[in-house]
Amino acid sequence: MPLLLLLACLTLATPDVGSFTILRDGSRVGREQFSLRRVSSPDGIEFELRAESAIGERRLATRLEIDSAGTPMRYSAEVREGTAVVLKLGGQRVRGRFATLARTDRGEAAREYLLPDGTLVLEDQSFHQAAVLWLGPDRLINEPRSALAPMDNSERSIRVTLESATDMVVVAGVRLSASRWAVDDPRNARVIWTDADGRILRVLIPSLGLEAVRDDVPRY
Repeated sequence: MPLLLLLACLTLATPDVGSFTILRDGSRVGREQFSLRRVSSPDGIEFELRAESAIGERRLATRLEIDSAGTPMRYSAEVREGTAVVLKLGGQRVRGRFATLARTDRGEAAREYLLPDGTLVLEDQSFHQAAVLWLGPDRLINEPRSALAPMDNSERSIRVTLESATDMVVVAGVRLSASRWAVDDPRNARVIWTDADGRILRVLIPSLGLEAVRDDVPRY
């Protein structure tokens, strides 16, 4: 499929709900349940992404509200180890910047990030967040864009390139047509497989030995 036609097909206007099985070095270590829905609010929020995941004793819950270009408007995250809350983070866009406040057992830490066009939130172990890479009219494929990992107090430049528009992924025993993308990320490079609607089917993070595979065929 020609690249321009493929990009025209990729959209997050369709809601998405599902889960991933998380593997480390080929062995199952956890699961992530997520939802993506269109909300459209007066203050510019267009989409909401929610997820709860567990890897071993670590539990993570996130809620990300973004505009039509995928840029964060509000963000919250909570990390638990067993029954203890080890991180509680909140963030909000304020006059062209994204301000966060993180609370841990060591105290509070505030941070502000600039928000150039195309900025997105992409944490290392929130696999569903990769969906925002294909949001927006231009989607900035093959172009550098800023990515934030607020839980790690980090920002960097990433680049997405199409490796194959004719790949295959097995989901719940079903072979699905997929596009394979490479995400050049100085933190942890990724390989991501999507369907024709930009829904995430599989994520591979070689440097962490992690892989997330969708549990069921997308329903919408």
